Amino acid sequence: MLTLNNVPIKRKLMLISLVTSCVALLLACVCFVTYEQITFRKFMVRDLSVKAAMVGSNSSAALSFNDPTSAQDTLKFLSAEPHIVAACIYDAEGNIFATYLRGHNKGNGFPFPQAQTDTQYFGKQDLSLFRRIQLAGETIGTVFLQSDLEEMQARLQNYVLIACSVMLASILAALVLSAKLQRYISRPILHLAATANAVSAEKNYSLRATKQGEDELGLLIDGFNHMLSQIQEQDSALQQARDHLERRVQERTAELKESEALFRAMNDSSPLGVYVTDPEGSGIYTNRLCQEIVGMGPEEILGNGWTRTIHTEDRDRVLADWLRFTQEKTSFDCTFRFLHRDGAVIWTSVKAGTIRNSDSLIGFVGTVEDITQKKKAEAELEAAHKYLLETSRQAGMAEVATAVLHNVGNVLNSVNVSVSLMTDGIRKSKLPGLTKAVGLMHEQSTNLGDFLTHDAKGKQLPDYLKKLAEHLGTEQAGMLQELSSLSKNIEHIKDIVSMQQAYARVSGVAESIVPAELVDDALRMNAGALTRHDVQVIREYSELPKILVEKHKVLQILVNLISNAKYAMEEANPPVKQLVMRMGMNGNNHFKIAVIDNGVGISAENLTRIFAHGFTTKKTGHGFGLHSSALAAKEMGGTLHVHSEGIGKGASFTLELPLKLGEEAHG
Repeated sequence: MLTLNNVPIKRKLMLISLVTSCVALLLACVCFVTYEQITFRKFMVRDLSVKAAMVGSNSSAALSFNDPTSAQDTLKFLSAEPHIVAACIYDAEGNIFATYLRGHNKGNGFPFPQAQTDTQYFGKQDLSLFRRIQLAGETIGTVFLQSDLEEMQARLQNYVLIACSVMLASILAALVLSAKLQRYISRPILHLAATANAVSAEKNYSLRATKQGEDELGLLIDGFNHMLSQIQEQDSALQQARDHLERRVQERTAELKESEALFRAMNDSSPLGVYVTDPEGSGIYTNRLCQEIVGMGPEEILGNGWTRTIHTEDRDRVLADWLRFTQEKTSFDCTFRFLHRDGAVIWTSVKAGTIRNSDSLIGFVGTVEDITQKKKAEAELEAAHKYLLETSRQAGMAEVATAVLHNVGNVLNSVNVSVSLMTDGIRKSKLPGLTKAVGLMHEQSTNLGDFLTHDAKGKQLPDYLKKLAEHLGTEQAGMLQELSSLSKNIEHIKDIVSMQQAYARVSGVAESIVPAELVDDALRMNAGALTRHDVQVIREYSELPKILVEKHKVLQILVNLISNAKYAMEEANPPVKQLVMRMGMNGNNHFKIAVIDNGVGISAENLTRIFAHGFTTKKTGHGFGLHSSALAAKEMGGTLHVHSEGIGKGASFTLELPLKLGEEAHG
């Protein structure tokens, strides 16, 4: 399809005028025809409603007296309406009472619809309308009329013919006018184009275009002429600059020789080794320090000679990275070892980048840094770090053990109470009374029947034994209840010890667990202290799958956070102490466990150092708990962070860990 970009400007202007006129006129015609269609449809509905009302009024008597013949005669007047296709009167039950069909429809078995209430709808070829027939405010039937749409279609055809005629006349008028008026735009543009072609062909920048008006085209021609004046001046200046450049090239050549000597002197005194290669990565220059670090002379280090002293354990990796760098031409940053002839191992950090001249690569330049002492310091720091981690872990497990001992102590208190109650119950037991009664019966064993029926004491003995049996039964139930409580408390102690042993055994081992169960274990380890201080625990758990974590590290963190929250609320002593345990996804393939309290809060200056080693706000604190928790979170690839609005506004500690599914870990 030919685009407007390639059409001559005369035709382009005429075409734009024609298309604009046609589109505007077409839209106007479409709107007019659409409006007429909508208006005529409303007129048809109104007209048909009037006819339906007349039919209903004239047939109300026939419906009242059940006279279908009279109703049929009423419908015959519709034959004067050429567009009425069918009509029907229904009785109050919706049964057909009388019908009418236009002449050519009588033998077609017209399907009259079921009676409907005051509705109308347009079909593809007709309009159907239902109206109720009422007498004295009561509906006694329904009239149905169906009209064809021939009149509306005829009007539509007339409108289309009129619109086409108007469109054709408008196009002819627009064509004539645009052919005459486009010259006022195209003539100056064509003149400007001819001048531009002449300047381009002859390289004659003294030519000028003739201005034909003060409109935008006149401004364009002024700008074009001004541009030619500038080009003419620049062409003259360019020739002068060319002559001057030749002189400068000679001067710069001499300066470059001096700069090269200065460059070599500076590199030889640089604290870093410096090397330069060609585009293929072959060495062409090294400074003195680079040669000392690599352990080679100034000649043997060039080319690929430097690779011969790379440590055998690093050579394949370094050469692969260097080859990739020379091919991709991005950047090179590698740490590896050189092995000198005397056996000395030198750790180095080697970096490189590209040297470009505009878009072309002319080589690579890089630095070599001796980091042997830095590596030794890092090894010593790593050893110290491991020692600190172990110390912090032991301190954290001490927190867990303290919580376990608190819980065991609370349960032992309950055990002691149960034992005291049982001892007191046995001491006050009525069992000696039973012994006396049995002894009395044994003394009267020879005449027991006479004793029980005639003796004053014997008559009281059955009633006494009954009451004694009831009392002993009550004592037995109480003893059994205390024994059951004692058994549960002992089982609780066993569970606490078993849980502590289980977490102690899995140190350093990742296991697949349900997060909610792990949080509940931490709460159970602090249950005694939380209950003793009336702390209300609120659990807000989102559903999470089984995850793979180091249980003892997560437990260490949670026990420490819950214990700190308890102390914070104890110090603040709010009316209601609330501890919220919130768990869910964090949106970045991590899950989070938040411990939120309404305790004393944390000041802004302490938020930045709350996880520092040795920092604590508790009088008896040692500053290991939060520091070791933060280190444990980092070891597991997560983070531990804190938020507080300030003093007296509580605090929120959030543990975020990577979501590693247990099933994937075992797959």
